[in-house]
Amino acid sequence: MSSTNNEHYFLANGGEMGKMMRAKDWSKTALGNPETWPNSLQTMVSVMVNNPFGMYIAWGENYIQLYNDGFRPILGATKHPDALGISSEITFSEIWDIIGPMFHEVMKGESVSFPDFMVPLDRNGFIEECYFDFSYCPIKKENGDVGGILVTVIETTEKKKTEESDKRFHNTVKQAPVGITILRGSDYTVEMANEVYLKLVGREEETFVGRPLFDSLPEVRETVDSLLYNVFTTGIPYHGNEVPVPINRYGKEEKIYYFDFLYHPLREEDGNISGIMVIVTEVTEKVEARKKTELNEERLNIIVEASELGTWELYPKTSEVLYSKRYLEIVTGNKDIDKLTHERLLTYIHPDDMVIRHKAYHDALESGYLHYQTRLIWDDKSIHWAEAKGSVFYDSKNEPEKLLGTIRDITEEKNYQQEIEKSEKRFRSLTESLPQLIWETDEKGNSLFASGKWLEYTGTHPKSDEEWKSLIHPNDYDENVRIWANSLKTGEAYRCDLRIKNKNGGYRWHTGVAEGVLDKNNKIIKWVGAFTDIQNEKSFTHELEEQVSARTKELIQINETLRKSEERYHLMVEEVQDYAILYLNHEGIVENWNVGAEKIKGYKAEEIIGRHFASFYTEEDRKINLPQKLLQLAREKGKAVQEGWRVRKDKSHFWANVVITAVHNKQNDVIGFSKVTHDLTEKKRADDKLKLNALELEQKNIELEQINKELQSFTYISSHDLQEPLRKIQTFASQIVDRELNNLSDSGKDKFQRIQNAAQRMQTLINDLLSYSRTNVQERIFEKTDLSEIINAVREDLKEELEQKNGVIENNEPQEVNIIPFQFRQLIYNLASNSIKFAKQDFPPHIRITSKIGKGKLFKNDLLSPEKNYCHISISDNGIGFDQQYNKKIFDVFQRLHGRELYNGTGIGLAIVKKIVENHNGFISAKGEVDKGATFDIYIPAD
Repeated sequence: MSSTNNEHYFLANGGEMGKMMRAKDWSKTALGNPETWPNSLQTMVSVMVNNPFGMYIAWGENYIQLYNDGFRPILGATKHPDALGISSEITFSEIWDIIGPMFHEVMKGESVSFPDFMVPLDRNGFIEECYFDFSYCPIKKENGDVGGILVTVIETTEKKKTEESDKRFHNTVKQAPVGITILRGSDYTVEMANEVYLKLVGREEETFVGRPLFDSLPEVRETVDSLLYNVFTTGIPYHGNEVPVPINRYGKEEKIYYFDFLYHPLREEDGNISGIMVIVTEVTEKVEARKKTELNEERLNIIVEASELGTWELYPKTSEVLYSKRYLEIVTGNKDIDKLTHERLLTYIHPDDMVIRHKAYHDALESGYLHYQTRLIWDDKSIHWAEAKGSVFYDSKNEPEKLLGTIRDITEEKNYQQEIEKSEKRFRSLTESLPQLIWETDEKGNSLFASGKWLEYTGTHPKSDEEWKSLIHPNDYDENVRIWANSLKTGEAYRCDLRIKNKNGGYRWHTGVAEGVLDKNNKIIKWVGAFTDIQNEKSFTHELEEQVSARTKELIQINETLRKSEERYHLMVEEVQDYAILYLNHEGIVENWNVGAEKIKGYKAEEIIGRHFASFYTEEDRKINLPQKLLQLAREKGKAVQEGWRVRKDKSHFWANVVITAVHNKQNDVIGFSKVTHDLTEKKRADDKLKLNALELEQKNIELEQINKELQSFTYISSHDLQEPLRKIQTFASQIVDRELNNLSDSGKDKFQRIQNAAQRMQTLINDLLSYSRTNVQERIFEKTDLSEIINAVREDLKEELEQKNGVIENNEPQEVNIIPFQFRQLIYNLASNSIKFAKQDFPPHIRITSKIGKGKLFKNDLLSPEKNYCHISISDNGIGFDQQYNKKIFDVFQRLHGRELYNGTGIGLAIVKKIVENHNGFISAKGEVDKGATFDIYIPAD
């Protein structure tokens, strides 16, 4: 049979499968000899065998298979070559339940196609998930019947797996606990960055991904540019440890952070480097903690050395002791001793103080803290004082393991303290012989002592703040407290004149003075003061002050006016930050510089005073001598005003408004110039942007007019040109059904019924689209309207549908609201019609419409303004409802939650409802539950 097959044109060529088909004995198959094959099959076989894409033919009721070289790899090792000439149901038995129904539909004349369709194939001895782009097309015989199926297929398994692999990789990166980003190209464009990385650099994904790295992070260029370049050009990964990098996170002040990171090159299949993967971990806290620890250790060593403390370690279990050389010097008084045992060290403690040391040691083992003072007897028999402090460290069994502490020589302090105690006795004796009121407080101002004269004068010894307050005249108390508080805070001597009440209730003037008593470290340890009676001096002074006051009042007022004038000038010139105010000498040299000048131009006063003001002008302006021309204009006209670009210290430019005014002396000679500069850079940019926006707006208006014309054309076509052919299709189809019904086969009747249904759906769709578009273009005339009238009109429109299903529309009392009447009638109609359409089987539809006017805060809806009045309209029913997850989707154009075979419609009705609500500046939302009905809440402004 092979010799015969070689003669058939449709089996010519075709590679390996062409040879196999020519060699096959087709008489033993359901197809029979090739010369008997239908012409359409012969033609399609010729096309198939010479096509480079995967194709096969399933012919006849048994779907006998023929396929080309491109389809052979899809069959794999287990199906090829046995598949040639046998039924598709045998070859693809494991997926026949999937493709069998598709074949059946195609044999009816319907084509089928799917992209990336997954089927579980057994083609290499095991089931594997395979993906294909394919189409099934009917092959018709000469009589018009479908004889077989042409399958065109491209396997997309590898592409799909690659996509899934990429997706898994990206998901893994997104969830990684370390910062990861991928940079592509020589400009390091950010391909992706996970959440951890975005937080590390303080950027948002939408402004970071897809942009070159240094556009988003310009501050890191100096640190990492060369590192990235080396990795990109050499392919050698780079590991960075604790690298300091400056970053401006979320627009805040730039700071230095520390990172451990890896730059790893990404290579393509050809080996070329296309990007870099960055893996980064922030170690700022670790680095700063280590630096802080190192600094603290360094500070501790400095403090120990400066304080001349001796350090020691004691191990209770072994009585072993470790100590510094300073410790030995404090305990023994000998600088040359290097080593002593613990027992030997204890012999230096004064015998009378041993009990103090032992008690402190045993208490420390319980409390964890050691502190005591003791006398030491040196080898030369001299007595010295020392203070020991320490902490106890415990082992895992909570037993004392070691004591760590310091020892300090306090001999001088003890001697000083004894001298103070002696001085204190002498002081107390002296105070009793003086006429002044002597007193004493601690360093915080708490009363310690008052002399006997206090009791003699006031009848009391003041101790508390309330007692002091009761003795001081009310008009003098606040000032006295202020001065005393300042002395306590600063250590300055206290001095104040005040009136003190005597035991008879009268007041006399006293001068109070006090000074702090210092210890050897110049630290105040207490205050000693005295009050001296100055009643006679005060009386004389008061009389003299009244005489002088009258004569000096005018002078004080003049001085005050001058002072305020100088202060206002100082504030105006020196403290103004929005204007640079300069004084130039007659040659243009800067002699004065305010805060505003430093802020705007970047120079500090010491950097610019003495330089010519031309330093602020661009090179181009200096070439045309603009600075000199402005000075000359000011000389001639008294003032020169100009706007233009100026140069800051950092070489950046800003747009400045400059006013230079000539300053004259009494002879009217120009002795200098005042120069005021205002930075108008932002205004300049805004003006430029406004001009650009105006041009863009003009262009957009032209484009909008064109779109409106096209929309009008579309509306005309929809209203006339599209509907006219539909009407003819409906008319002719109806005539054929009416006149030729008996001559049509059942299949023909079915197809004509489908034609009529499709035309009716198209008519409804066009009408709904026109309704939807009119909600945008129709004139919006708001009128005060009673909602009950709208609802009654809709009830009348739906009368037949309501009677057919025994439905009712219920509404509450009348409510007037400002609306577009004809649009709102359509809104109510669409929602009520939907409720009737989607009523439950055998349940009469019950539609309830309520309305209420109130403040936005009453309705508990975040979209409403709390203090604005709204009309809340609620439309609910008892129908089939919907799943709440679709509460927003149902308002989209062409969105349907139910099949056309159950419920007619185009899916535009609720989109029209939403558009009408938006035309009323309102909001609409939907709530639903399957088989429990739906509720639509509408909020429109009621004012």
